[in-house]
Amino acid sequence: MELITKLNNFMTDIEVDYAICGGHAIDLFLGRNTRPHKDLDVAVFWESRDKIIQYLLNEGWEIYEPIGTAYLHKINSVECQKRIKENIWCVRPDNRHYKFTEHENNLYAVDFGNSEQTEFDYIEFLFNTRNEGCFLYSRNKDIAVCLDDAIFKANDTPYLAPEIVLLYKSTAIDNIDYQMDYDNASLKMNDKQLTWLKKSLAVMFPNGHKWL
Repeated sequence: MELITKLNNFMTDIEVDYAICGGHAIDLFLGRNTRPHKDLDVAVFWESRDKIIQYLLNEGWEIYEPIGTAYLHKINSVECQKRIKENIWCVRPDNRHYKFTEHENNLYAVDFGNSEQTEFDYIEFLFNTRNEGCFLYSRNKDIAVCLDDAIFKANDTPYLAPEIVLLYKSTAIDNIDYQMDYDNASLKMNDKQLTWLKKSLAVMFPNGHKWL
């Protein structure tokens, strides 16, 4: 959990609300490491976007935002943003996990690392919406959960509730790691969490889903 400790210290300096998400959140929920993780995902809120980007730029990080399926746009300043997608990729210039190659006009292609992330040199921030005390699922704003139920803590480390993490992972059920996350987390989730996930999956996949 060394990466998580470093992330916590980093986020404390930025002073924004956040929660670990992705596979690391499942591990925090279970209280154990279940598998290697290729990246470090952090859920934050839209209103913190500019503050996060400015802080990272000041610290010498490089920031890229997806603008489609092929290329990413490099963010060189807060004013220089497309804001098309709900995530940004942040890397230290000397990182060995992801390699970015300029295509044209500040657009970059990326070579994905397929190994476990062991250094604190890459963060993916995912921007979410909160409204009237609820966390809104970004792919369908009609799906929501109370903020108190959306973000948990493990030893003062905030992390996204497993049912929300799994709902995001549900769009790629052929991913072996995602299936492992579901298999492990679903055994510990309580009835309230399982019911929310089941109802949300039914909304998102009216024709059925493997996890249903």
